[in-house]
Amino acid sequence: MSAFLFVARALRGWLPILLWTSALAAQTCLVLSPATIADHTALFDLSLYSPQQAAPASVQWTFQYSSSSISSLTVDDGPTLTAAGKSAMCAGDAAAYNCLAVGLNAKTINNGILARVTAVLAPSATTPIIHMTNPRAASASGNLIPIVARILPVPGTKDPSDCRVLPRPKGPANDK
Repeated sequence: MSAFLFVARALRGWLPILLWTSALAAQTCLVLSPATIADHTALFDLSLYSPQQAAPASVQWTFQYSSSSISSLTVDDGPTLTAAGKSAMCAGDAAAYNCLAVGLNAKTINNGILARVTAVLAPSATTPIIHMTNPRAASASGNLIPIVARILPVPGTKDPSDCRVLPRPKGPANDK
């Protein structure tokens, strides 16, 4: 019985550390869906996935692209952003588009489609080449929330990112 008590006491001391490190594995992610292309326009969904205890109240990101691939980019509010009473404000130039999703409230943003992205392809382009950089997220109290940005590969391939344990966002063609 003494060996059992020794193990139980040892585990009791390590349990808070084990729980803390498992919480670190839960990750907040911005995920850009594969493009749906029609009429020289590419449509993407930008989705947010976060653990319930780490839901952000604001999110920031940058789209980077080549003008030889994309001639213009627009970002519209998605349903989860609208439900939180927030808007995406974006500004950029021919190579980058910086966006900030904020609102005049302390509500957190739920998981789901954060924004709908429309990219008009450059005249000689057949597919968009887009990168997502500088992801940032903050809690309602203003604390930084660790976040990563991922772009899903073409449909039908496996996503090798750290966000693979999260549900996949539906692409614009799959919203039905």
